[in-house]
Amino acid sequence: MKKNIKKLINQFKITLFYVSPLHLISSITFKASRIEDSFIKNFLIKIYMSLFNINLDEYKTKDINEYKTLNDFFTRELDLSFRKNINESNNIISPCDGTIAGFGDINDNTFIHAKKHNYSVSELTHERDNNFSGGKFVNIYLEPKDCHRIYMPCDASLEKITHIPGSLYSVAPYATKGIKKLYSKNERVVLNFKNNEYFFCLVMIGAVNVGCISLSDFGIVAPSKHRSNVVKFNSKEDIKLYKKGQEVGMFNLGSTVILLTSKITCDWSNNIEINKKILIRDEITR
Repeated sequence: MKKNIKKLINQFKITLFYVSPLHLISSITFKASRIEDSFIKNFLIKIYMSLFNINLDEYKTKDINEYKTLNDFFTRELDLSFRKNINESNNIISPCDGTIAGFGDINDNTFIHAKKHNYSVSELTHERDNNFSGGKFVNIYLEPKDCHRIYMPCDASLEKITHIPGSLYSVAPYATKGIKKLYSKNERVVLNFKNNEYFFCLVMIGAVNVGCISLSDFGIVAPSKHRSNVVKFNSKEDIKLYKKGQEVGMFNLGSTVILLTSKITCDWSNNIEINKKILIRDEITR
């Protein structure tokens, strides 16, 4: 009985997404989260902390009075001493804190999410010719209480940034199961990387109230009014090398990161299991 009621509630929420002005809602959140009045922003932060049971012990700033805005709190910086040390191996590590929503192989340019949704890599990344067939994917869902900063899973050079406009459906598990090809419909930023061994990309999926995605070295990428849709780095001088564990970007509120790799020889680590919590610097491959 409870299961059926939950299904009905989730279906009602999905229906609301189809009829609600999600971009307008996200725009209002964008402005409200940047209010600097100390009374208002502290009130909002306290509500947020209470709703999502947030503990600041693992973050650099532990006093809410030191956050300038609610958005400043959303994007709070993690104290990485609470995460594993980075070793010199060629393994791939988690780019974010979150929950494993899906993982597996990429076959014939497609991968399967939630056992029923086939995703085309080309549709997701807007790359007709890509190098990911025969590779792997892992999908990490960031809950509202998680750290919203994204870090490098390995050493690599950034070759291209692509902003893809779209909707802003929730990326909560019930929505990704109920809305067909949600990740290919939502606004997203695709970061293409390359190292000496393989290609990979980080796909940062936007969602309702996540109308702003920024990169550590390039500023706001989404919404699109702040930047052109595709930025390629063709010269050696423009290509930027990132080290494993280096911060690369951030969301406002929780969302989803999908990591796609070209064909690699390593195996999944024991951390990779559906619905299992994974933390920044935990091994994805071994």
